[in-house]
Amino acid sequence: MVLVSTKMGAKILSRVAKITPFNAYYTEDDPWSEARRKGLHIPDNIARKYEICELDLLIQLPNSEVNYPPKPGDEVLKIDLESHYEDIFGISRDEPGYVWFGSLFGYKNAPIPLDIEKVPMHMAVFGTTGSGKSFSTGVLIEKFMCISAGENRAVSFPMIIIDANGDYLEYDKYFKQAYQDIDSKIRPVGWVKRFVFPHIAYQNSELRGEPVIGVDLDRLSVKEIAETIVMYHKGSLDGAELQISGIVTLLDYLRENEGYDSLHEFFVDDDLYDELIGKLRNFDTKRIAAATKPAIERAFAKFREIESNYKILSAKKESELTQDEFIDDITENGGIAIIDFSEEGATGVDIQVKQLVMTYLANLLFNKFSKYKIENRTRYLIFLIEEAQNFIPDKSYPISSSLAKNKLSLIATQGRKFGLSLCIVTQRPSFIDKIVLSMCNTFFIHRISPDDVSYVRTATGGLPSSLETRLTRLTQGHMIVTGQMNKLPFPLMISIPKADRIVPHPMGTTDVISTLKKLREGFDYI
Repeated sequence: MVLVSTKMGAKILSRVAKITPFNAYYTEDDPWSEARRKGLHIPDNIARKYEICELDLLIQLPNSEVNYPPKPGDEVLKIDLESHYEDIFGISRDEPGYVWFGSLFGYKNAPIPLDIEKVPMHMAVFGTTGSGKSFSTGVLIEKFMCISAGENRAVSFPMIIIDANGDYLEYDKYFKQAYQDIDSKIRPVGWVKRFVFPHIAYQNSELRGEPVIGVDLDRLSVKEIAETIVMYHKGSLDGAELQISGIVTLLDYLRENEGYDSLHEFFVDDDLYDELIGKLRNFDTKRIAAATKPAIERAFAKFREIESNYKILSAKKESELTQDEFIDDITENGGIAIIDFSEEGATGVDIQVKQLVMTYLANLLFNKFSKYKIENRTRYLIFLIEEAQNFIPDKSYPISSSLAKNKLSLIATQGRKFGLSLCIVTQRPSFIDKIVLSMCNTFFIHRISPDDVSYVRTATGGLPSSLETRLTRLTQGHMIVTGQMNKLPFPLMISIPKADRIVPHPMGTTDVISTLKKLREGFDYI
């Protein structure tokens, strides 16, 4: 950053966009080219040399639009950011309602303010593997753990985190220690809990006793249950209209005419399941075609694998995720629920099962927050989704269909009205559903793939060319921040210092050599 001081008295904050060195001895068709070709010595120290700096004019201080460009001869000065913070951002460093994030590129201690009031308008974090995406997302999570609320108080933002790769599991371990050992900067958090799949909790002694993931099918509509069953069986809903319609017809009949209060139990209890199959086989063929019944029965049998393999249906009785008070607890107490979809907490779990859990959570959140709105009970929550392309895929992504997509799209379009915010985290933004991403209003952009540049340009509403050209070569830990949470009306390039993260991040570390050494212990080398 530099400051242009004009003769009219204006002070214009500018960003160096490009630096081009000039040397009179090294220009096209200069008179020294023949001498260089012959290898003669050229006295470089007497050459006319200078550098041309192109500037992006950002704002006129204090924090207003640039009305007139500077003129030749106006001074360009190095700016002391510390003394100009309030002029630039319009707020002091202790202003409540903001978190201070990262550091402006080129400066060691120059964090930028993020407006917490804009969180409900949804966020997106982009970055390829190795770009620092997960590390900086962790720093962002920590900032949301301690938000200045004025009067010497701090609050935490409630969060549900879908952890696809185990990048945030350290928070669960960290908050298990004594309260006095927790860093005061993140102490306002009410609680942190890690939820794992039941079959893993039963098999892994280290995870025994951890809260488990459970699903209550009765919280889904009959159509959602039918689509879930077919999706799990076929992997797609294409061409399955008759099966879906038949399942809806059967389940509606059982609930309305046979007096079954719970459809969930049909897929948990063996006797009730046999009864369900009997009802299907004997059902009026005018309402469910005879040719469709075997396909439905196969879908039912396949769906029961969810229970036999993963136990998430029978976990309904013990899982906090199926309790009415769960969302109340997390929103009232500033809790953080980490849904462990990593290989450690979800070993061998199919993507369709994870999509079922996502469908359930999205449905639970949308319905609960809709109820809060109707009852005039304002609540807020961030639903952060890692590897979001698996749950909100665009048609170009191999997993082009996802049950969770419809409900998450509904949260994207309507959630901001009642305090439910999405935070989409992905390596490939072009694989995210365009409608959902168009609803995001703040973007944290790390290094991305060249194939994603045009898509990011469209999603963000455009970036200055000086920043857009850097998108594919940003170094690890550097990012561009743009959108509503950014206090300034132009994108900012920042870095995330390693010291900014309180809870250590595994950073994809491995232990190859020591593991191989241990496995080959006792081997005689020749």
